[in-house]
Amino acid sequence: MPKKILIVDDDPDNVSIISLIVEDNGYESVSAYTGKEGLEMAKKEKPDLITLDLIMPEQSGITMFQELKKDPELCNIPVVIISGASEVTGVDLKNFIFKQPTVEDKKVVETEGITKFSSPNAFIEKPVNPDELVKTLKDLLKE
Repeated sequence: MPKKILIVDDDPDNVSIISLIVEDNGYESVSAYTGKEGLEMAKKEKPDLITLDLIMPEQSGITMFQELKKDPELCNIPVVIISGASEVTGVDLKNFIFKQPTVEDKKVVETEGITKFSSPNAFIEKPVNPDELVKTLKDLLKE
């Protein structure tokens, strides 16, 4: 049975391109177009890996990432951020750390104690280089 990849991106063209790359390399793909929809799909489909855009309507990829990492059933799914945000913002997303509120959904920020820090498993800049994506998928899925 092929490994399942959840693709979360608000741009249908990006979803199509990533799906094509994923499926051409023997993986199954499912998709969502908002962070909220992506989180629901992750809970339903239990994918082996998630590709996630950061800037989306309704719920950002950052918020979805935080929600994933707080959920005991989803927190160990590898996440690959696929975004053009670093080019637009100048932020070095390859070394970006997300702050994770972990106690009773309180939005707290501390350097120690109840706040956990997480990073995605990988970052790929848009436009996606197919070879880089395939190598990243194989590395993270240990194939």
